[in-house]
Amino acid sequence: MPAGPARTAAPSPARRRPLPVRPPVLAVAVPAAVMLVLGLWGLDRGTMWRDESATFQIARRSLPEIGHALGTVDAVHGLYYLLMHAVLAVRDDELALRLPSVAASAATAGLVGALGCRLARPRVGLWAGLLYATTPFVSHYAQEARSYALVAAGAALATWLLVRAVDHGSAGRWAGYGAVAAGTALLHEFAVLLLAAHAVTLLASRVPWRTWRAWGCAAAGCCLALLPLVIVSRAQSAQVSWIRTPGRREAEALLYAFAGPGEPVLTVTLVLAGISLLAPVASRGRRVLSAARSFSRPGAIPRTPGPRSAPRPRTPDGPGAGARSMSASAVGELVLRVSGARSRAASRLVRPLRAGVPVSLNAVAVPLAVVPPVLLFGAAQFQPLFLDRYLLFCLAGVPLLAAAGADRVLTALAALKALPAFRALPAVPALRPPGPRVGRRAVAVAGALAVVAAFACQLPAQRRERLPVSRGDELAPVAALVGRLAGPGDAVLFLPLHERRVALAYPRDFTGLRDLTLARSPAASGTLFGEEVTAGALRDRLAGLPRGSRVWVVQDTATVGTRWFRAQRAEYAKTTVLDGLCEEGASVFVRGGAVTLRIRR
Repeated sequence: MPAGPARTAAPSPARRRPLPVRPPVLAVAVPAAVMLVLGLWGLDRGTMWRDESATFQIARRSLPEIGHALGTVDAVHGLYYLLMHAVLAVRDDELALRLPSVAASAATAGLVGALGCRLARPRVGLWAGLLYATTPFVSHYAQEARSYALVAAGAALATWLLVRAVDHGSAGRWAGYGAVAAGTALLHEFAVLLLAAHAVTLLASRVPWRTWRAWGCAAAGCCLALLPLVIVSRAQSAQVSWIRTPGRREAEALLYAFAGPGEPVLTVTLVLAGISLLAPVASRGRRVLSAARSFSRPGAIPRTPGPRSAPRPRTPDGPGAGARSMSASAVGELVLRVSGARSRAASRLVRPLRAGVPVSLNAVAVPLAVVPPVLLFGAAQFQPLFLDRYLLFCLAGVPLLAAAGADRVLTALAALKALPAFRALPAVPALRPPGPRVGRRAVAVAGALAVVAAFACQLPAQRRERLPVSRGDELAPVAALVGRLAGPGDAVLFLPLHERRVALAYPRDFTGLRDLTLARSPAASGTLFGEEVTAGALRDRLAGLPRGSRVWVVQDTATVGTRWFRAQRAEYAKTTVLDGLCEEGASVFVRGGAVTLRIRR
């Protein structure tokens, strides 16, 4: 009787393993999360400074009032003010004022990671994004209510879209690139210099003519969209007349801001960036390696090409031959790996770190970090417009270069395990590299730990960025002083005109006070600080006050009494009228200004 089929136990349902998070996702998400945490750390400094007060008071106006103001002042920040108008409509305080910059900086850190992934490998993206997130210069503008962090995010996104469009170009991708580039330039018109950096990227990558044509159309559309803003802002150039011609000091300050405020971090960053730059073009690594490998044969020294009549003597074997072989092989392999001598076209300026990508990391990062600063620095010799904050969008190139250089070094060190000299060292397990999987993880962790060490070196600078002293001035202490000293029915006068920003930023402390010099409010006049009465009208207003009335003079101590102040006839006339009709009382000084009591005679 045939045996029936054997019964087997039903297999128990296998436990589903959670899907591992892909390295590119981590390379984008981790830097963005770190930047978000650093941006929220100490976000409430307790005070605005003058630039933030301009954002606060203009963004709170109605849309017609904002349009009126942009026709006379700050047109370059017009799009940003419109965005902030929507934000402050939900909540109008200092935290809400700075949150868009925090979010934009987090997005930029993630985009830097995405660029590193696309142009090299996930660990390069992870390191570059973390380096960007932990730079104090980035934290400064991540916590400031101005447009610069948003410009940096737009520039990083435009750069990523450029790489993507060059890789697989289509009309839609180029249109997206042009739209983002135009929006970024409208946030701040100096961001148009990004197009010059991208042009150098395409030139170094030797892209075909059809790519140039598509990029040219996108760039032309960006410039056309920016043209009206350039015309309007050109008529408002008096706003930046205080900027001086840049020199060596400004160039060094920008270098320290980009590569690290401290000497150790600056040195390491520049060395790693240099390795990244030199790696693709050094073809001598193969010659060095072949010479080094010849040392690995005990008792042999490579011959130098020359006359046959002068042969080199052979070196006898000895106890130190193995050590010499290991040293020479290690040095040769290290030079080969670091120099990137695998490239078949060593004469090219750059080559991709990742196969199949038509542009290299160096071709993207170097122009981004160098071209806009050089162009703006050169133009500023004729029209002084050079400030480091205008170039925040270029900083992303520096961590990309440093991360690529670190990847070259660590890859070279990990590659030493393939040398015969290392295989002959079983007694020293610490010198033997781990397996491939463990090695890759160890390299990624080592790079992340290096970023942590860099952050630790810059921790004092990071802490300082969270203090009010990190900004140019403080308005809240001045306003609080007025609120504590003044009483209902008192009068207030601002020296100079722009010191009215204290009352515009913190109006509650000025409730019940009469502004002696105000003729038209800032919103009605379409200006930042309003329009003031003449010296004659001020004299009449002061004369109409009862004897013994108190007038609180809010002064900007950085300008009152200076040569600039004495050259302003309207401002100097106000002090003359005050001296003629009021007695001077006590003055109280705080950081950001002073409050002086004047009593009507």
